[in-house]
Amino acid sequence: MKKTFLVVALAVALTFALATTAFATSPKTWNSLEDYYSWGSASTVSGALLSSLGANPTNPGVHANYQATTAKCGICHSVHRAAATGVKLLKASTASCTGCHKAGATTVTNLLVGWQGPVVDGLGRPHGAGQDANCTARACHINNPHGVGTSTYAIFRAKLIFNGVDAVVGPASANPASGFTTAQLNGAAMGAFEKDAVVAGYTCNQIGCHDATMLTVLNRNYAEQRDQMYPHGGPTVAKTGHLSVAGAREASASYSPVAGCVSCHDQRDSMTTSGFTFPHAQVATPGSTTNMGTAGTTRAFLWMGYAANNATALTALTDHDMKAYDGTCLKCHRNTVSGIGISK
Repeated sequence: MKKTFLVVALAVALTFALATTAFATSPKTWNSLEDYYSWGSASTVSGALLSSLGANPTNPGVHANYQATTAKCGICHSVHRAAATGVKLLKASTASCTGCHKAGATTVTNLLVGWQGPVVDGLGRPHGAGQDANCTARACHINNPHGVGTSTYAIFRAKLIFNGVDAVVGPASANPASGFTTAQLNGAAMGAFEKDAVVAGYTCNQIGCHDATMLTVLNRNYAEQRDQMYPHGGPTVAKTGHLSVAGAREASASYSPVAGCVSCHDQRDSMTTSGFTFPHAQVATPGSTTNMGTAGTTRAFLWMGYAANNATALTALTDHDMKAYDGTCLKCHRNTVSGIGISK
């Protein structure tokens, strides 16, 4: 009798143990705690971040570069737990670009478009203000969240950049002197600052936009043919520009490192991915902390500040003419005791 009871007791205990173990380790979904995933969502099973899952690391961006083993769709669409007020398994509040990417949107994102705000001189500089349509009206971003019609290159496609950029960035990537390769345009390892400079610079340099400028220079004295002057269509000449990425070199009176475009276009906003507003959130988001002026109100022309040296607080540019101020250079090329005009 005792033996029979012991066997039954062991069987019951084993059954509960197995049931408990199976239930505890099988939440039946990648993340059972969220209706919609985010790039930073963690698996309730393995703890892996969505951004690191499968082929995501080598296929950048939420909106494009889809492969069989990427994991992106669940960020916007929820197959079985979608909000009833939405469409196409989306949330109603995020069924457009500005649903996620505008300050004050229901869905919190740190990729903000901040042109909606006070205009100091009525011009809405530099790309316009107050109209969400500006995002797609200037041949920067294509109005398709899945990347149809965008650049053929992965790092541009990830940002939904219009395919007009290919005509300028393609030849550059084939030139060894440019400092970047076609493989890097398609997701091969590349420095973060270099990648940001290439994406921003060549998006702006595409035909019909900043044709007379040379915005991305990763190697000293690298040059490309650019229009001699605005508007587009005149004679072209070889032009170079300021290094986009470089370390501080006191021997050359460079006292601050160059970390891409934002080293010059240096208006800050704590709610954006990089901490800088360039090239989108021109008006600092209310409540954020900026590095010039009053948080949430300062609108810096060309996203830039100026200073007498690299230790002095920045003052925001407030009109077109101020971009010629020497302080836009001295904020890097002079410290408190040496530099341009003092020892150089």
